[in-house]
Amino acid sequence: MTDPRPLCMVVRPSLRSSQAGGDEVVYRRTIEYLSRGFRVVTLELGETSRIGKYLGIVRGNPPEATRYLNPENARRLSQAIARERPDVVCFFNEVSFPFSQVARDQGLLCVLLAHNVHSLVAASDPGWFSRLLRPLAVAFERRWYADPSAILVCLSQADVEGLHAAGIGRAAVLAPPGAPPSVVLDADAKVVEELVLLGSYAWWRKRRDLRAFVRDTAFEVPVWASDPIALGELGMRGRAIACDAPRWSGAMRFGLVTDRFRGGFKLKSTEYVAMNCIVLSYSDISREFEGLPHADRFIRTVRSASDIREAMADIASGETDETRARFLEFKAACLQRYDWQTCLKPLGEAIGARLAQRGASARAP
Repeated sequence: MTDPRPLCMVVRPSLRSSQAGGDEVVYRRTIEYLSRGFRVVTLELGETSRIGKYLGIVRGNPPEATRYLNPENARRLSQAIARERPDVVCFFNEVSFPFSQVARDQGLLCVLLAHNVHSLVAASDPGWFSRLLRPLAVAFERRWYADPSAILVCLSQADVEGLHAAGIGRAAVLAPPGAPPSVVLDADAKVVEELVLLGSYAWWRKRRDLRAFVRDTAFEVPVWASDPIALGELGMRGRAIACDAPRWSGAMRFGLVTDRFRGGFKLKSTEYVAMNCIVLSYSDISREFEGLPHADRFIRTVRSASDIREAMADIASGETDETRARFLEFKAACLQRYDWQTCLKPLGEAIGARLAQRGASARAP
């Protein structure tokens, strides 16, 4: 029997190049969600050559957007569209957005899922090189993000505000990543002054900011890390979670986001909360947690090692039962807001509504 559901083609960076980071989690979860209401086929983009990346920058693209820019990817997409005849094409990550023109030329509905608004990254990045290249990012976003015929999806409130700052005032669907499964906190759990560094540090910006943290910090507390890059930067001061994992249910620790730029959604933050960690972040992520009970206490912006020590001491000095009760209230509200089904529902509804307008039957996942 023929499957009557609309066909969704997903265009995404190659699995090989993205599997180590949080992007891959978002790709996988989004495809799983879309598969409930659509037939889904996937096209992976191959990386371009180093010379091709330089040419992409010369032609006016931000550096991160040049990684897959080559005629071969456009040819493969055109062939896949002719073969599969999809109803909608979803472009995962802004690196794939330039290829959306291929789908537009065929009159297809395009969905652009941005993972970072690079004009915001450049504006908030402490490096001079990023600020220098911000005009390229703004021009790139005005060219691709502003297309009213496409559904634009952002991962964070900060990214939506970043687009507005870049002069792109169009509406965007907000579909942030969901949180991982929760670890139950023990009834007698106490605050433990230990830092946790989770997630990937493959992106050069993240590595640079991790190095700045290591360079500026005199370690007075244990630091748990899982990524080999993070452990390498920490040296003998880091403890490997993979080898000697702490018991996440037994204590409230401090999860650290070392990124010093805004943009995207800090997946580490909700992972920390799920694993009973209070979040300390060098970039201001408070906007994503507004309205949650006690968010100002358990989502803290820090600027230096002394800020980290002060935040840890402040939390640890509180009455344990009260701190634990307030953290659990915050955690429950946070994980409810960032449930995967809840987060991705606006995406499914937006695609279904647009396809209905076009006359193709669709039901939201």
